[in-house]
Amino acid sequence: MNRVPKNSVDWHYDDKASWTCPNHQFQSPINIVHSDTKPMNDDGELVLRYRKKIDTMVSTGYCLQGYLKGVASLNSRKFTFQQFHFHSHGEHTIDGKQFPLELHLVHQSDNGKIAVIAVMFEVGEENDTIDDLLNHVNQTNFDNKINLLHLVPKNLDYYHYLGSLTTPPLTENVEWYVLMTPMTLSERQLSHLRLFHKDNYREVQDLNGRQVLNKTFK
Repeated sequence: MNRVPKNSVDWHYDDKASWTCPNHQFQSPINIVHSDTKPMNDDGELVLRYRKKIDTMVSTGYCLQGYLKGVASLNSRKFTFQQFHFHSHGEHTIDGKQFPLELHLVHQSDNGKIAVIAVMFEVGEENDTIDDLLNHVNQTNFDNKINLLHLVPKNLDYYHYLGSLTTPPLTENVEWYVLMTPMTLSERQLSHLRLFHKDNYREVQDLNGRQVLNKTFK
């Protein structure tokens, strides 16, 4: 088992007003108003195949971030898993509701397309996988059988729209899949997580005419 050095970044959450993007038109996160969404006509299936082993869990300086091997099929297109990380508070809001925690599962296709699956968390029942991750922050090459899918709901109904990364460089044309069903963690677990990073979230951005789709599986 090895320790991972803490990285530093040249931007900060206490200076979000200075974050800029060349276009800055279709940014994330957004407030999703369910009644304004339209049904997705595509098959839209999400198939996640992640290795049941975390390679590295690190405090980056602005979030808790982990790495593992995996692939996903998103609407019948292959994406390779890149990393996962947490934001507290949550970034996307649904009908104006903000969640205490949001998990981002970041993927990239062979042609460079970025797709992010967002999982919301509410305070409630403990999730053992959260503790497993928090107990190995800044470690790599450690023995584990951590299944990241234990942080993902079985119901994969989602909202879909085109947006951006929520941290600099705020790259646009990112595919977002915001899962409708939240997961839970305990107040203790949330407090533990926030000892590493708190308030590492971006406020909701203008929709600017974008259409948000909804996909429900029967």
